[in-house]
Amino acid sequence: MKRCTKCGKLKDETDFNKHARGKNGLCAMCRTCFSEYNKIRYTKKRDVLREISRNYHYAHGVIPMEKKKDSSQYLGIYINERILKHVMPNAVLMDNNNPGYDLVCGKGYLVDAKAAVASHYKENTCKWMFGIRQNKIPDYFLLTAYKDRTTLEIVHMWLIPGIQLNDKQTISISSSTIEKWNDWKIDHTDALNCISKIGEIQ
Repeated sequence: MKRCTKCGKLKDETDFNKHARGKNGLCAMCRTCFSEYNKIRYTKKRDVLREISRNYHYAHGVIPMEKKKDSSQYLGIYINERILKHVMPNAVLMDNNNPGYDLVCGKGYLVDAKAAVASHYKENTCKWMFGIRQNKIPDYFLLTAYKDRTTLEIVHMWLIPGIQLNDKQTISISSSTIEKWNDWKIDHTDALNCISKIGEIQ
C-alpha cells in the first residue's frame, strides 16, 4: 500500500504510475490525482500560450478575427458562432477546427453551419453560394444568407437535412429559384436580434 501525496489516501500500489526516481519506483501521486494535476497544468499552460500568441500578433500588426471583416472567417466563424448561441441556445458549439460539423443541437443532431454573402450577377437578381464539400457527417446544414458584409443583414436562413446536400460540392441559391428551398426555411428573427446587438456580445 502507498499513500498519495495529493489526496492523502492510502491506495494499492497498482493505483500509481511507475516513476524511475520515485520511492519504490512509483509516482508520488495516484493516477487519479496525477490526471487532475495534468489537466490543470495543461489549462494554465494553454492560457499562457494563447496570451503570448495574442500579444505577438498585436505587436506584429496581425489583425484579430473579430476586426478582420473582409475575411471569410469573420463571417463564417466569428459572426455565425454568436448567432448560433441565440438561434440554438441549447446547442453545444465545437472548436473552430472540428471536422465535419460545428455544433450538436439540443436533440443530439450534428449541424454544420454555413454562411454566404449575396453576389449580384444580374440586375435585381442575386445568389448565395455555400461550400458543402461533399460533407457526409452532419445530420443538418444550417445555411445563413447575408445581404452584405457591412450591415450583416440576414435575409434568409435554412435548416436542411444532410441527405439533401451531402453529395454536393457547392450549392447555389438564387433569388429566382428560392422557392425551391421553402420547405426548410426557418424564422431568423432571433438571429436578426443578435446581429443588431453584435457590438454588445462578448
